Amino acid sequence: MSTRQQQRQGRQRAIVVSSTVAVAVAALLLFLVVRFASQNPEKANLGSSVLRLNAERLAGEIAERGPVLFKDPLNRDREVYVQHLGRDVTEGWLAVGAYASEVSLDCLLTWRPAASRFEDPCTKTTYPADGDGLTTYPATVVDGQVRVDLRTPDASPPRR
Repeated sequence: MSTRQQQRQGRQRAIVVSSTVAVAVAALLLFLVVRFASQNPEKANLGSSVLRLNAERLAGEIAERGPVLFKDPLNRDREVYVQHLGRDVTEGWLAVGAYASEVSLDCLLTWRPAASRFEDPCTKTTYPADGDGLTTYPATVVDGQVRVDLRTPDASPPRR
């Protein structure tokens, strides 16, 4: 075998080894990222914690049917009712946590339109339309969109 053939074979081996190592490292990194994300969901920002909704359309729906329930976009059991109080579509927005207590996920609050109140079906406790006594999240209107920030509840703790 000539020196040139040996060099070519050596390069081919180097390419195969390098490729194999690169694939193994990529697989290891993917495994570590998935493991970290599953063990630390609060630290692994894999989606948006801000709901963006059309203010005009949503205000009309809420006026007709009451607050609208939205699932937590990050699947952390933080479903919220988006509520609009008042006539001005740019003001009066809030998001209310859909659970009064953390006892059971079966106790999803329900909206009682006749009384304009939320009700905990497990305890029969009712809460006013403004969410007083429940966990609330900031909601603002920017460029015609209601933006509900689920990262941090409002500063004042819920009163029970």
